[in-house]
Amino acid sequence: MHLYYEIRTIRLMFAGLASTKMILLQGISGTGKTSLPYSMGKYFKNDATIASVQPSWRDRTELFGYFNEFTKKFNETEFLRRIYEASYNDDINVIVLDEMNIARVEYYFAEMLSVLEMPDPNEWKLELVPASWPDDPVHLKDGKLQIPQNVWYVGTANNDDSTFAVSDKVYDRALVINLDSKGVPFEAPETEAKRISYKYIESLYQKAFKDHPVSQKVLDDISKLDLYVIEHFRVAFGNRIMKQMLLFVPAYVACGGTELDGIDYVLATKVFRKFEGLNLSLIRDEIRGLIAYLDAVFGRGQMKECISYLERLQKMF
Repeated sequence: MHLYYEIRTIRLMFAGLASTKMILLQGISGTGKTSLPYSMGKYFKNDATIASVQPSWRDRTELFGYFNEFTKKFNETEFLRRIYEASYNDDINVIVLDEMNIARVEYYFAEMLSVLEMPDPNEWKLELVPASWPDDPVHLKDGKLQIPQNVWYVGTANNDDSTFAVSDKVYDRALVINLDSKGVPFEAPETEAKRISYKYIESLYQKAFKDHPVSQKVLDDISKLDLYVIEHFRVAFGNRIMKQMLLFVPAYVACGGTELDGIDYVLATKVFRKFEGLNLSLIRDEIRGLIAYLDAVFGRGQMKECISYLERLQKMF
């Protein structure tokens, strides 16, 4: 398709799919954010559904549709149709929320974010209508739709003045991939598309979790870092971030990355990103101390992503 991405971006994408159902691709316009999930759909022979977010979106009906009391019919959307169809197959289903932050994400997607957080997938149910009728679709029980496991949601976000800031609620639940540069063409072999089942890719993830668990030493080092960050910045990791890390890192290693690189990426995008909400002018010296602490605990220069991000923060005031 003549689309070019760094191997690290592909590695982050597949490791992200192992850790969460929500991927956020953000960066400047024209870097291939929408094209990445689109090309994945083509490769898996199951085209991605593209839902173009509109500035006027204010509630969930824009995504899931609504029951028209006058016509007594349900006005469905492509987004809802794809979720329903996914309950009938074992394919990898990708839904793209294009320009996700052109409207406030928490207005139209908050309910779905809450559903995807439930620990028991059997509880992933969304109420579409308040009652049930004999001619309801087969997989609609008592007006509620079971959200299937084989669907991933990929949001794209441009960082410019025409968009809204993405809230912490979204950042905490999604795996963020920054695309800040256009792909450079390179030679690549022609590769045939292939249909891969959800069951198969899930078995690969389970194998990765078993073969490449996060080492105890790294977990101990993360615990030390957690205490340090709480003491100096009043910011904590939280159980959600740790859970995602324990899923993300093994898959990242199985995709050809290293354990520390995976840890580095999660800390930079999940934990240290929260520093933007602090008074940067007051924590300048603390950031310098944190960089030295990262070098001391994980090895000098090992946490490149974190240190690069923290150094950028120092220049922001």
